[in-house]
Amino acid sequence: MAEVQKDVRLWYQGVDITDEVDIIECVMLDRSGAAADCLNLKVDHADEWFRWGTAKNDKIRVTRAGYDSKTMFLNTIVPEDGAYRIYATGTKAVPFAARWQAFEKMGFQAIMAGCAGECSMGFGSWGVSAGEYRYLMRQNESAPVFMERLANREGAVLKSMDGRFTAIGILYAQGLQAMHTVELEDDQLDSEYIDRRDLSWSGVEIRSLFGNGKAKDASAGGAQNRVITDLCVEDDATAYRWAKGILMTHNRQSEILNLTMDFNPGYTAMVHIKVSSQTDAKGDWVIDRVEQDLLNGRTKARMLRSVTGIG
Repeated sequence: MAEVQKDVRLWYQGVDITDEVDIIECVMLDRSGAAADCLNLKVDHADEWFRWGTAKNDKIRVTRAGYDSKTMFLNTIVPEDGAYRIYATGTKAVPFAARWQAFEKMGFQAIMAGCAGECSMGFGSWGVSAGEYRYLMRQNESAPVFMERLANREGAVLKSMDGRFTAIGILYAQGLQAMHTVELEDDQLDSEYIDRRDLSWSGVEIRSLFGNGKAKDASAGGAQNRVITDLCVEDDATAYRWAKGILMTHNRQSEILNLTMDFNPGYTAMVHIKVSSQTDAKGDWVIDRVEQDLLNGRTKARMLRSVTGIG
């Protein structure tokens, strides 16, 4: 374990403090959508560290052999068995107040950047093309919840990355070159394929006073059609775009592939993976969540099937 720890480096407020503590556990949970990234550390001999006057939202970072957690923010420190359990998150520990808010003649980027600013975070986007909204309502939601909802309507997920909220287009991620190719056998013990295509939707139709739009998933077969009538949509183009985004966000959850492997630093959320197999798991996937156990050298990945039949 001592040799492994030499490869794991712990940075606090930009300073490498690895030699000042003994790292007992170090697990990084890297997620797309809904929940922030989380770093779970257990350290011993932390007295020297605490003399620095640790405070919430101090910057923490871990690295190992090509892996970099990027900036995480100190959230909680708990004494545990003579050592300390430390939790850091991808978002700052600030109040996420629920509020009503109206936006008029503002674009996606500006709206999201303003909401991110409420959380003392920056904002960026990859592969999201949404124009100006004539009118948009935030409905008594916290900023992260509202941003995730709007991102999903535009066919994207929201991720906390290096001090920024980032909206990543699902089609954009699916269209990138596969970072890895995995070969799976039908009796492989470190994999789990979950097929819930019975829960997928054949289509989504949005009906409103000002705009109507319908999207279909050609690969969903005879699954149910979803009709949504409670959205304030300004025109047919927006209704169609949102119908596609909502349908894609839902249907990509219908097939899940869980993999466990030796430590692989290239596995991060929203990376495209290609699977070579004689099983139903064959094809293209996008990583949804990764657990990196940096000390024990293990990687657990949850992947969602690429959805390409929506139009």
